[in-house]
Amino acid sequence: FVDENFEEIDFEKGYDLVALTAMTQQATRAYEIADAFRERNVTVAIGGIHATVMPEEAKEHADAVIVGEAENSWPEFLNDFTARSIKAYYRNTQPADLTQSPVPRYDLLKKYNYKMIWVQTTRGCPRDCEFCCASKIYGTAYRHKTVDQVLREIDTIRDLWNDEPLINFADDNMFIDRTYSRALVEKLGHRGLKWTAQSDVSIAEDETFLELLRRSGCIILFIGFETLSNKNRLDKHGWKQKRVKSYPAFIRTIQSHGIGILGAFIVGLDEDDISIFDELYRFIIDNRLYAAQVTVLTPLPGTSLRKRLIKGKRILSDEWKRYTLIEVNFVPKKMTAEELQKGVLDLTMKIYSKEARSIVMRHFREIVKKLRCKDDTALLDGKTLRAGSICASSTHKKVS
Repeated sequence: FVDENFEEIDFEKGYDLVALTAMTQQATRAYEIADAFRERNVTVAIGGIHATVMPEEAKEHADAVIVGEAENSWPEFLNDFTARSIKAYYRNTQPADLTQSPVPRYDLLKKYNYKMIWVQTTRGCPRDCEFCCASKIYGTAYRHKTVDQVLREIDTIRDLWNDEPLINFADDNMFIDRTYSRALVEKLGHRGLKWTAQSDVSIAEDETFLELLRRSGCIILFIGFETLSNKNRLDKHGWKQKRVKSYPAFIRTIQSHGIGILGAFIVGLDEDDISIFDELYRFIIDNRLYAAQVTVLTPLPGTSLRKRLIKGKRILSDEWKRYTLIEVNFVPKKMTAEELQKGVLDLTMKIYSKEARSIVMRHFREIVKKLRCKDDTALLDGKTLRAGSICASSTHKKVS
């Protein structure tokens, strides 16, 4: 296992097989790696979300493309590789049965001493947002591992990392099946963990569950607010737009339980003009959001958004390494591309200025103080408060 964030690749090492995975903004580099190994007559397989939505493109750089979920297709590929008869494409035609998923090889990650380890418990999201292709790949039906499977993975991680890394649940929307998630969270409460997850705002309507989350060690929830305007339609059902006016109340409820919200927002939506940047800043500060991630609307491959913008001839670039979610790759409707680019960078600097962070951290210290009068279970501790932006700086969400 080689992570280029930590070490360089040894292209002269005698590998039999190189397997690559990449999100869209990583695709260009993945292709460079693939080409370099194929020049050395090493077999290359590529998978991941970008290869799944752009399989023909990926095939130009690899001997085999693993399309979609790999639980069924990867073993088939390995058998063919051993028999020296690999096919160009391996497609999983049926949704993977997550109850049969093996425990990931977390031991291969240990050499990097990551401070945050990802665990996946579910796949599928019913929201079907225009800018996201998760439901296109995983479907809108909700599937999950068993509670015992998840606990085995967490116990494996804890055995490997004595310093108790933060567990980050990678699910697009972890708590949709409340019966399942309640059973899992109750078990997590016996593990003494600190963990984060991703959810929609409906969780604010269940304070009993919020209290259970707090006591189980949940310290941060990543929530996609996306927009402050109910005119920006994000999904075909208008689910989020119907809740925009309730966002401040939802934020107060969730954070009053000592769970910080990492709020995700998208700028450059069709109803956004240059006033959106000041509006977002005031919203984030006035509601004391623990952290915020502001990204540029990005026409990622496989999304309904991309199809719409192509039809409208509004795509500016297909250079995948620029699809970082902070670079502008399309023509906005109510501002220029230059205004959008400058606006998002300036806004990020303001959100993470010392002045803004001090306001938010003072707010959370008061919350922690009040809750400690009741008990000291699973609160945002001083170390986490000082870090402040731990998730905002390391989370890229998941929209790609």
